[in-house]
Order: sequence, then C-alpha cells, then structure tokens
Amino acid sequence: MYIFYLFAAILLGILIIVHELGHFLAARISGVRVERFSIGFGPRIVSFVRGDTEYAISLIPLGGYVKMAGAEHVADRSGAEPWTFVAKPIALRAFIVAAGPVMNFVWAVVVTTLVLMIAGSPTLGESIIDDVTPGSPAEQAGLAGGDLIVAVGGVDVDTWYDVYEKLDGVGEDFTLWVVGEAGGERREVRVHLPASGDPDAEPVVLGITARIPPVIGDVMSGSPADRAGLRSGDRIVSIAGTAVSTWYELGDLIHERPLEETEVVWERDGAAMSAVLVPDEDRGQVGTETKAVGLIGIMRPWETRRVGPWHALTRSVRISISSLSQIGRFIWRVVTRQTSSEQLGGPIRVVQMASESARWGGSYFFMFMAILSLNLCFINLLPLPILDGGHLLLLLLEKLRRKTLTERQLLVWQQTGIAFFGILMVLLLVRDLVGLR
Repeated sequence: MYIFYLFAAILLGILIIVHELGHFLAARISGVRVERFSIGFGPRIVSFVRGDTEYAISLIPLGGYVKMAGAEHVADRSGAEPWTFVAKPIALRAFIVAAGPVMNFVWAVVVTTLVLMIAGSPTLGESIIDDVTPGSPAEQAGLAGGDLIVAVGGVDVDTWYDVYEKLDGVGEDFTLWVVGEAGGERREVRVHLPASGDPDAEPVVLGITARIPPVIGDVMSGSPADRAGLRSGDRIVSIAGTAVSTWYELGDLIHERPLEETEVVWERDGAAMSAVLVPDEDRGQVGTETKAVGLIGIMRPWETRRVGPWHALTRSVRISISSLSQIGRFIWRVVTRQTSSEQLGGPIRVVQMASESARWGGSYFFMFMAILSLNLCFINLLPLPILDGGHLLLLLLEKLRRKTLTERQLLVWQQTGIAFFGILMVLLLVRDLVGLR
C-alpha cells in the first residue's frame, strides 16, 4: 500500500511545480530575473544552475518558492536595476504575484477537461426520483418518489446526466415533465426555485435524490470490501441482516458500524455470496454533525458518457468556478462557526486523501488533483500575510498610498503571517495525528 503514498507525493509535487511555474513564467515574461526555483523549503538537497536561475529540491516538502531579484527590497526602489522585481510597475508585479493561483485554476480546468474526454462524464443512469425532501421546491411542485423525469424545460432527458445539465441553466421558474411510478401519461410540473437574498447562503436546490440501486460501481484497492472479495457489479442484498434496496440504505447501515464486524450478503451473476468485514472508521458529516462513520471502500454505480473537447472544456470551466464558490462558502461557514472546524484537514490528511484517490483509480486521482489545485488557488488568494493574496493587498495599498510600506512595517506583516500559519499548521498536524489513532 505504500506505493499509493508515492502517488500522493507525486500529486503534491506536481501542484507545487504548477503554482511556482506560474510565478516563474510571469516573471520571465515581465523581464524579471529569477535567481532560484525551489520545490520545498530549507536546506537544498539537490540543485543545478541553468542560465541565471538555480533549480533546487529542498528538505522541507511543504510548498516551494520562486526567488526573484529585488523581491526582498520592495520598500526601497531607489537605484533598482531594471531586471529586478521591485523596479517593475505595480501592474506587472501584481501579474507576477497572481500568476501562481491563476496557474492552479488553469491546471484544474486542463486536468478536468482531459478526464471528461478520456474517462467520460459520470451519470447515475435512468432519471428516477428516489426521495423528495419535505418542504423543498420539489415537494411543493408535486414531485414524488418514483417519478421518472423525462423532460426539463421542454428538452427531453434520458439520464441524470441530462437532468443535471439542463437544471444547471434554468431560472427561478421552469417546467419538468414526469411519468409516475405506475406509468401512464406524461404530466407537467411547474417548479419555482426561490432566490436567496443572502449572497453567502447555500444555493437553493430542487430537493430530490436519484434512485440508485445497491450495486457496486468501483472498489478501492486494499479496502475492507476489496479484502472481502466484493467486486464491481455486485449487488448488495443485506447489511448485518437488514435487507437493502437502495444505495442510501446501504450507506446508512455501513456508516452506523465503524470498526464493528459486519456481515455483507451480495449477489454476483445470480449466485449468493457473503463475508464478514470490519468497516474502517473515518470522520464524516452526518446532518449538521461531524462524527465517526464506517467506510468499506465501495463507490456507487456510475455510467459514463463520452464528452467532446469543447463540451469538456466548457463543462470543466463551470465545474471549476462552482468548486471555487463552494470552497469559499465552506471556509466562511467554518470561520463563522456555522460548520465544525473538524472538517478541516492538515498536511497528513491531505496526503491520506491523495493516497486514497490513487487507490480508487486514475480518474479519481486526477479529479482529486484538480480539486486540490482549486483549493490552493483559493487559499493563496486570501488577503493574508505571506500568501499571494497578502502580496496583492500590499500592492493595492501601495497604489492607493502612492508609496510602499517601510521595511519595519513589512517585517511585522511577514512575521505576523509566519506566526499565524505556523500555529495553524501545528494545530492541524496535531488534529491529523490524533485522527490517526
């Protein structure tokens, strides 16, 4: 299993290179001399020089940096050489600083596009509603469990892929055509999605869940399910003696039994099979609480649909923008204590998640890379000391004040950032280590 931690290291290394490459290329385009391009911090393990730049791999693998000539003397521009960072206009310096996070966003779009083109876009098959949330727009419109959605806004749909695609572009009021569980004629359902006046609120959702059979789509390598002999295509019949008919029933029963011996019965090609396994324990969101849940390493059944290059690119851009918005809302809810901070993970947790994504397979690994790249993009744009967003804030202040901060002011700003993120990193590491027990 240690090979998957190597994949995690490769993933993190790629994202560091991508981010720093953004700064590096922007500096070169702007005519700034780059003195060092380092992956990692601290003492250099290996390095070589090409042209004016030293390329290095350093001891502490918690990021990287691009050292530009003159970047450490931003408070004093007098006599600066034209090829130094400090000699460049504010707009060019902002371009160089922002290029790292922008490159993370571009990389996420590129990776997602390639996954959609090569592996296809996942969908849940026939668009049958399993359940309707009480009080939701769907219930108010008269939708019910068992309804088959056959058209959205006048456009016919066959799968949940089609439904999600069409719902993505509807307004506050639209029409669905459905067929009831008992069959019969199509009926028209008018849906109203009320707009929220709070820009930080969750987007209003329709309030339906897809009917998903308890059939295994993928099995994680080395997971309890894998060790028990479960395979893709197996249909789960019961969990700990309780019969299941949907994926949600299956998930609820597994989540209730972390570290407990659990009998699983399934069917494969018409033959009944069974095994006793022990679900792994993990922290998960259950309603509004974060608690221990059981996991056995299986994924819901997916169907995939091939996507052309242009459709894949536009869909990837939409996915990436939506993901950035979700990241922002999540961080805001943590800061305002609307969501438990236990959902935050430190470097150890990130490595674990990267390793798990590799155990699921190539498409999961690369999609996790895209998601993590978007997280790096968002976090680096926060206007905090030592982050790219903090540097952009200083440039904005310089533009407004028509002068830079003093060396002392800059030193206090940087030391505050180092102390804050040092304490935060220690807290996250301690939480990760406690979670390993």
